Amino acid sequence: MKTLQKGFSLVELLVVVAIIGVLAGVGIVGYQGYTDAAKERVAVANYNSVKRFVDTELVLLNNNIQTTSASIRTFAGNSCATTVTPFNNGDKGAVHNLGTFLQGIVCYFSAGAGGYGSSFKNPYRGATDSQVIYNENVAANRFQGSINIGLITALGADRAGVTIPAADAANSANDQDDLADSIINSSFIIEYIPGTDGAAGTEGEQQGQVFTLN
Repeated sequence: MKTLQKGFSLVELLVVVAIIGVLAGVGIVGYQGYTDAAKERVAVANYNSVKRFVDTELVLLNNNIQTTSASIRTFAGNSCATTVTPFNNGDKGAVHNLGTFLQGIVCYFSAGAGGYGSSFKNPYRGATDSQVIYNENVAANRFQGSINIGLITALGADRAGVTIPAADAANSANDQDDLADSIINSSFIIEYIPGTDGAAGTEGEQQGQVFTLN
């Protein structure tokens, strides 16, 4: 005698498939939220690390504890790969100035060729996209998660949640990209870009910070 085996009906299979689809959809949304939160934590942690690093370097240089930086190389004006000379704060001029100092910091944290320090990749971008950028004022190029090191050119303006004192805006607009200018006692800002619109963060850990190289 043959024994009849009862299987699933089509309706039961459709119900199971529907339930699996709902659970998968919820899981994907939850996973996306988790990964976004993880990227944000990494990006902000890197931002705070950059600020602490620069603060330490300036304490040493501005107080003549050391004249030549042990960490930062003066940007060679070509690429990070050719940036090999330690920044000398006692030799202000066409080679050692604020512009080459700041771009030397960018090279220190570069994730691309020529990076020579801590490689900070932008967690929202590709594996070779550096998180630290220099003096980028075009919103389309200020990618989410970027850490922008920018020159200050506006007197008393609000930027990244910080009011810039007039005394801290010693640069002229012409100094922004002209590495031949000797920029002395000038200030710069480090700001974090939290969203996709290129605007800097203004509150909490995302607020900007102003620094001065004497």
